[in-house]
Amino acid sequence: MKANSKKIRTGKAQNSKVQNPEIPVNSAPSNATGDKLAILLCAGVLVLSAGTLIGGGFWTGSQFVSTMRHAPIDWVHSLVMLFLFAFCILASRALAWLSLFGSILLGTRMGAWQSVEMFCRKGMAFSKFFPGGSSWLSTALVQSLVTRGQYKDALAAADAEWTRSGEDEKHAQNLGTLCFAAGVANQAERDVKQSLVWNERAISVLNKSMHQLENPGKGLMAKAAAMQSQQVMGQLKVQLAAAYFNSATIYFNNQDFRRARENYKHAVENAMKAPDFPQKADIVKFGNEQIARLKHA
Repeated sequence: MKANSKKIRTGKAQNSKVQNPEIPVNSAPSNATGDKLAILLCAGVLVLSAGTLIGGGFWTGSQFVSTMRHAPIDWVHSLVMLFLFAFCILASRALAWLSLFGSILLGTRMGAWQSVEMFCRKGMAFSKFFPGGSSWLSTALVQSLVTRGQYKDALAAADAEWTRSGEDEKHAQNLGTLCFAAGVANQAERDVKQSLVWNERAISVLNKSMHQLENPGKGLMAKAAAMQSQQVMGQLKVQLAAAYFNSATIYFNNQDFRRARENYKHAVENAMKAPDFPQKADIVKFGNEQIARLKHA
């Protein structure tokens, strides 16, 4: 009887297909007001960045030259000017980064996808000068393109960024989100094989990000990041739950029931620990049903 019941359960599993939910597409035009505000914000902060570099550089440089010409040389004042000059350079760089980051954030919140994608692409040329390099720009670009249903462009951008930064663990937090978005794009394109590849990448990178947040390094920047780790970890768990669930669905449809059960289990575990999100109840309910159904797989 046990053998027969097992065959019946497995037979039902083999004869059924689980469908991922349809991916919503934003077909609305870009918010023109948001585009203008994002451009004004970027221009204003860039002017401030240039003013800090030029004005601060001119003042500290003139002061440094003056102290060097003074007899005897005021070494303390000279060193202070050198320190202030270096500070002006760093402040100007930080403002330039903020001009892009702030404009992209503003455009995203206002539905101004045209300015978001423009700034992401323009910023690539200067990405080496910004914290996080090109990974955060590529992630914002891919997410925007996927939201608008531009899957081929999104996958091209994701492939290019993975080639640049895929082996660098410093970019794990950004790349996890990028890989998840690429998996969604491949799912929409009905490319199940590549969707699974990107989902597995997302799971691997997101777990690395979790490990980094749970074991912060030493130093001021690490402590500052640790202060926001709980919120970030919540977002990572949401993405992990969705990535595990998508992979489980693919494994189930491929009749790899052992891996399907493992991934459903991880999806439920991460969803239970994550903050509320729209698909949380569905993932937990359906995941538990599939785990019970495949308990002998």
